[in-house]
Amino acid sequence: MFSIKMEHVLDRLSRHYQPFNLLSEERLREVVNIVRFIELREGEIFQIAGGQDHDYLFVVEGRLEIICSGTITSLAGPDDTRKRPVVLPSAPATCTLVARADSIICHADREMLDNLISWDEVVHMMEDSGAESARLLEKVRNSLVFRRLPLETVELAFQKMQTQAVRAGEYVIQQGEEGDAYYIILNGRAEVYQRGIYDDQPHKIADIGEGDAFGCEALISGSIRNESVLMTEDGEVLVLDKAAFEELISNPLIKTVNPSVARTMAETGHELIDVRYPEEFDDHHIPGARLIPLFELRNRMEELDKNRQYIVYCHGGSRSAVAALILAQNQFEVLSLDGGIRSWPFETQSIYDRQVMITGKKDTEAA
Repeated sequence: MFSIKMEHVLDRLSRHYQPFNLLSEERLREVVNIVRFIELREGEIFQIAGGQDHDYLFVVEGRLEIICSGTITSLAGPDDTRKRPVVLPSAPATCTLVARADSIICHADREMLDNLISWDEVVHMMEDSGAESARLLEKVRNSLVFRRLPLETVELAFQKMQTQAVRAGEYVIQQGEEGDAYYIILNGRAEVYQRGIYDDQPHKIADIGEGDAFGCEALISGSIRNESVLMTEDGEVLVLDKAAFEELISNPLIKTVNPSVARTMAETGHELIDVRYPEEFDDHHIPGARLIPLFELRNRMEELDKNRQYIVYCHGGSRSAVAALILAQNQFEVLSLDGGIRSWPFETQSIYDRQVMITGKKDTEAA
């Protein structure tokens, strides 16, 4: 449970700071898992590292200076990071924060924030199917097997799943059977039983319910099932059959291209599309790229030509994967830049005459 102070800080962040102010209410509830808040008193010094992915730093209250690689950046107040957060250098580099007034700073994991933005777009794609479809999609995303897979894989898995009614007293799977499907409980309760080598009778090892998944071990290992699942209430389960499961785990949906090949393709006719926010594009982008933010893509597809080939990119790859999925589903020939602009080793451009990253390098040097 959050303190009143924390609720106030989260509210300010979601109302006034990009990209938090563009997230859905569902995604905002997950923000607390990807940010940390640092309170500093005037004159206090704090050392911070930016993780592996050039994390974001926002000033929610107060004033501070950031010292990194010999460069001092002064932030006069919240307005300095509302639209353009500070970008921290990646670990193991560290920066020193010096509070010039009592301050509250938000440190956001950039990759996880990108994933939230991307997931919002995937769920938005399901809106035509109704709120129930979006709710079911969330359950697929949160299941153990799909939690770490690309978002486009989760969306495709949902399309391939079937809903099955189950009754109290029914075994959904039984120990010793061949694994033929993966299951997620939509509603109802069940008990998990297992019998060891020296056991005469199976013994209960777990109670499971809505949102819990089972059946993946036998599919992944190729062996027989090592547990039984008995429904204790009437309910429903989502079912993904073995063939679809193997297809999704072994065959990525979105085609990617590495930066060197993408550069050659761009020089020979492929068009680059940047699906990040305008502020990110302004900071630095690949020369010749067209800006179409992910949240605008569906409404601007008429600007694109189905006779052309496209390469989409974002910061790290999650948003561009969703963009590629949207375009591919609408019969565009599209590739996603592997690793995003953070892995682009070539020249980038900025709208600023002398845009300097917090590392002390120009964007074209830091990209």
